[in-house]
Amino acid sequence: MYNTPMFNRKGQPVCEICQVGYDRLLLHVNKRHGLTAAEYKAKFNFHPKKGIQSHWLEAKMRRIANKNYDSVIMPNLIIGGIKTRFKDGNTATDKELVSKIASKTMKAYWDGKRESQEDVIARLVKKLSAIKRNIHATN
Repeated sequence: MYNTPMFNRKGQPVCEICQVGYDRLLLHVNKRHGLTAAEYKAKFNFHPKKGIQSHWLEAKMRRIANKNYDSVIMPNLIIGGIKTRFKDGNTATDKELVSKIASKTMKAYWDGKRESQEDVIARLVKKLSAIKRNIHATN
């Protein structure tokens, strides 16, 4: 179980070393204390794959990502990411072993499908785009 960073009244994460809040805590830790993000997270038992930033900055980044969804996220991550997704024969991803059972299950699933994996992903991308447009239209 990982620790959760403490936040001050402004919604900024508080540095465990100097007890001061910063919007970009890990940038502060690197510049002021000379620790990398990974070193700081390991030292204070924070989740190694989660960022530590202020609530304000997190909301701002989310707004920017949503604003750029159709022009950046959809073509680059969802459609462009098809080439980098899990492929049969991979035994590890991101330093963690992929479950052999899950791999066999997915292979059996796709072998039983008439559509290719790429066709299904493309169809889902179209659905996601339509849903995203509807969400933006109602806001």
